Amino acid sequence: MQLTIKNKNYDVLISELKRVNDNKDAFNEDEIKSAFKTEYYSKGESFIRTGDVPNKIGFIVKGLMKYYYIDPEGNEWIKFFSAERDFVASYASFLYQIPSLYNIEALENTTILSINYKMYLNNINKLMTWCIIARKYTEKIYYEKEKREASFLQKDASERYSDFLNDYKQLSNRISLKDTASFLGITPISLSRIRNKFKNKNG
Repeated sequence: MQLTIKNKNYDVLISELKRVNDNKDAFNEDEIKSAFKTEYYSKGESFIRTGDVPNKIGFIVKGLMKYYYIDPEGNEWIKFFSAERDFVASYASFLYQIPSLYNIEALENTTILSINYKMYLNNINKLMTWCIIARKYTEKIYYEKEKREASFLQKDASERYSDFLNDYKQLSNRISLKDTASFLGITPISLSRIRNKFKNKNG
């Protein structure tokens, strides 16, 4: 039974890597399976903490995680959510082996396939497939970062909430009011008002 579940976990990862890999002929499933190991995180458990030097990247098979900062007053500010078929990492800190500037924490019981820094580096240096996958992931991070910065500079809270519903439409029911408000940069009370307006508007 455990072996069947493990194989299914790898099937999810491999199908996602094939989807983003332009050079499918160079894809070796056995290399992928040998490079990643299964990890389990309970709700509230940290994948990475502020100040830690990350030694791995994860791929979420099942579950949900949040990336967040803690300001000097102890307030939490969420920068991103990752769910099924997403990679999860403090990526710049991982690449440069420097302390992470933010936390990554499980919002649900979460299953991850992880690859450690040494294995990642070995593969990225010798296999074109890994270079392509890494490039795609970096492009996605850059796109999301640019989009989020523009949202805070150009849009009000209602517009940001509308974007949130579009971007995370499969996740909105899994993310609490508090975490949604933190992601939008507003208070839960303000978010409740905005949600009521949306409900009234949409009947």
